Amino acid sequence: MSIRAVMMAVGLSVALSSVAYAQPGTVFVEGQGGAMIPVSEFRHEQHIGGTYSIAAGYEMVEFLDLMLQFTHSFNDNVNDHDRFNGPGFSGHSNETNQTFIVGLGPRINFLPSDYLVRPYGLFHVEWDHFAYFNQVTSNHRTLISDDDQDAFGVQAGLGIEATVFQLYERRADRYPLLAVTIGVNGSYHHAFQPSHPDKQFVTTLGSVGVRF
Repeated sequence: MSIRAVMMAVGLSVALSSVAYAQPGTVFVEGQGGAMIPVSEFRHEQHIGGTYSIAAGYEMVEFLDLMLQFTHSFNDNVNDHDRFNGPGFSGHSNETNQTFIVGLGPRINFLPSDYLVRPYGLFHVEWDHFAYFNQVTSNHRTLISDDDQDAFGVQAGLGIEATVFQLYERRADRYPLLAVTIGVNGSYHHAFQPSHPDKQFVTTLGSVGVRF
């Protein structure tokens, strides 16, 4: 048998043993909350806003989860002219923004699942929807305008997760039937827009999750 064939056989054996050892099939659901922070040129358009997120994932192998995440944020526009006056009229502008994000990609765990504290990294491809809403009131007349923009984006981040509760079916089981986790994470997002300037922002989130 050639050296190449031996190396391939050893590699396949290690891969198969790691998959068997990893107990694939674990599902997790997380609720997250925190802030969305515009950076670069985008910070001249919006203020920091509140953000919440819902994530779900599936453990493929010991160190790799496939994760789907929905994120929604609320940000006020950066606008120094919310109130305006002129000869015979006065008005008020109320501008708000919402950002919707749907991301899909891997979450790479740096430690096995039997560790109670696990750092991780993630990389997602995402669809970003930026919704702008402006209500202008002038002399008791209301005008409403809105503008929506869609973009393709990427997300890269780091986080850490700690297991705070475990429920086992049998005392001798290695893997719990159910686990509750808490954690924090931060991610950089870059939305690419061919007809508009790219948008960059950061999300910082705390999380509570369940694995089963």
